Amino acid sequence: MTTLIKHGGFRLSSGARLSGSVAFSAMTALSLAVTTSSVLMAQDLQSFAIVSGQSVTNTGATTITGNIAISPGISYTGSGTVTQDGAVFLADAVAVRIQNDLVTLYTFLTGRPTSAGGNLSGQNLAGMVLSPGVYNFDSSANLASNGVLTLDAGGNEDAVFILNIGSTLIAESGSEVQLINGARGGNVFYRVGSSATLGDDAKLQGQIVALTSISMNADAQVACGAALARNGSVTLIENTIQICTLTVPDLAEVAANPTLPPSQQAVAVALSEFIGTGGVLPIGLAIIAATQTPEELAISLSQLSGEVSTGLAPMGLQSMGGFLDVVMGRGQRPSVQTIAPRDEGVPAGMVPDKINAPYLPGKFNAADTSVTPQPMAFSAMLAEQTTPWNVWAAAYGSRNIIDGDSGLGVRERTSDTRGIAVGMNYALQTNLDLGVALSWNTADFALDNDAGTGTSDAIFAALRARSSTVSGYVEGAVAYGRHDLTTDRNVTIAGFDQLRGETEANHFAAHVEAGYHMGIFTPFVGLRAQSFRTDAYAETATTGVDTYALSYAAHTTHSLRSELGVDMQWAREDISGRATTLGLRAAWAHEFRNDDPALGSLVTTPALNFPASGATRDSDSLLLSASVGSTAATGLFVEGGVNMEYSQNAQDLGGSVTIGYRW
Repeated sequence: MTTLIKHGGFRLSSGARLSGSVAFSAMTALSLAVTTSSVLMAQDLQSFAIVSGQSVTNTGATTITGNIAISPGISYTGSGTVTQDGAVFLADAVAVRIQNDLVTLYTFLTGRPTSAGGNLSGQNLAGMVLSPGVYNFDSSANLASNGVLTLDAGGNEDAVFILNIGSTLIAESGSEVQLINGARGGNVFYRVGSSATLGDDAKLQGQIVALTSISMNADAQVACGAALARNGSVTLIENTIQICTLTVPDLAEVAANPTLPPSQQAVAVALSEFIGTGGVLPIGLAIIAATQTPEELAISLSQLSGEVSTGLAPMGLQSMGGFLDVVMGRGQRPSVQTIAPRDEGVPAGMVPDKINAPYLPGKFNAADTSVTPQPMAFSAMLAEQTTPWNVWAAAYGSRNIIDGDSGLGVRERTSDTRGIAVGMNYALQTNLDLGVALSWNTADFALDNDAGTGTSDAIFAALRARSSTVSGYVEGAVAYGRHDLTTDRNVTIAGFDQLRGETEANHFAAHVEAGYHMGIFTPFVGLRAQSFRTDAYAETATTGVDTYALSYAAHTTHSLRSELGVDMQWAREDISGRATTLGLRAAWAHEFRNDDPALGSLVTTPALNFPASGATRDSDSLLLSASVGSTAATGLFVEGGVNMEYSQNAQDLGGSVTIGYRW
């Protein structure tokens, strides 16, 4: 049957502090929510009296208060004589998730450091009185027949007791665990490296967390705790198991800790608010809040934040930016019509009407027909359009490094992009040309200290247009991209879990720029807009379990950047008709962007949301570029350029090489 498992609500321990002295004195986690839905009751490992990897076998009248989960096995025999307040889950999604939570709990307990004087290897537990802490047995632990183990909380109801046992735990017939001075069974954990056996009429209090199996002989009891077997079976003979509730410290105090960076405080605030609204923390979070030191907790909160997700949009914007630079020939293809000096006194780079004026007949009312007007040597890209078609191919790439900020709790992020693009341009008129381009692009990023990585494989397409006159130009491009994205992050809170997220993104971009020729100088103004929208996705475990996996709703990042600068171009043509161009460009860029962070939620607890924080570049930056190009009389051309971007906390270095043919 299914009945209510009731508890008077959450108990937040008064005066609890997460300090070094309370690594074992702050009590874990939380009460069970009062609900008539067995599925809702099963949202946390703490509601399970029995978990088994293979089977549960019962003989005789057994009483169980709590849920039962079996996975990957499905065998449950003797259930007809079991009186249970709870539900049974056989190899379904709930059972799988609960097993994952059990793996996390087992691994976390295994990693807890032994307290000073806590190595009890070779000693019998009978007659011992233990204070709160972590105790270790290199191999087996034994509680002798009719012996008593006493756990003394010293008046602290939040005290935690952890017994890490290398192999077997045997509680012989008639043995007993007694709790005194405020000790609570929900705060006691026996982590067993193989199997646990409770003899006839043995009475334990606490959670038995065994790697293999648990056997309970006739009339044995777990009066306040659970029998949790990861890989093996649970065997029952007329037993009693009753779950206990746990408590968490007041995480509002943690969130208010001024030594925590804002990114970690945001996670602590989210956890505190979740509890305050009646939420039930999963055991993987409750146990760290109860047992970790402030230093350990800071690391855990940082890993929980999902910082790796914040690298996707900047990586995508960087990739599209490199493609647009190639499409528009920024820093490579001259934007000013320049000429090569043919005679002494002819200044290079002046616009045609001014450079030709001294050579026209009638200068100063003197008809001088002996002077022949000098032909202009236009730059390779803007010569007279006797060859209106051109095709080109380019390779491009860039590296961006954004500094981390320990005060904010964000890490340095390095991202690299690489791409190949092809395109075609056609001149409708001598001053108007149109173009189309396609690109394949791959990119990746990494957070400092191996905290996470991400990748992108993208296809881009763009249309461009340019209108140029003797006095200036206007050009623009629109582009679309589709990204396949992945993230990987490592969580070491309980062992090693590698979590991967996979999603896709739609990417729209546009760039418009206008300039006015002033000799070799062309002041220009530009505006670039991008919209990067990721689909909803959830992380899965590629190594370990998904206890700390996060899910994300669809999210859009907007970028709007203005540019104000000057372009300088020089060109020279030799007697063979080969034209060489050199260019420099400098600009100030200002970024207007949407910094609203994406909200991550635990896959196992969708109602628990917290913002992800990552490194962001400063709004103002300096853009610099240099280029060189060469066009042969046959129409073959080669161009290359280097682009640099500097801000107070970020550096970007990129480049491209383009080859093409005009006809």
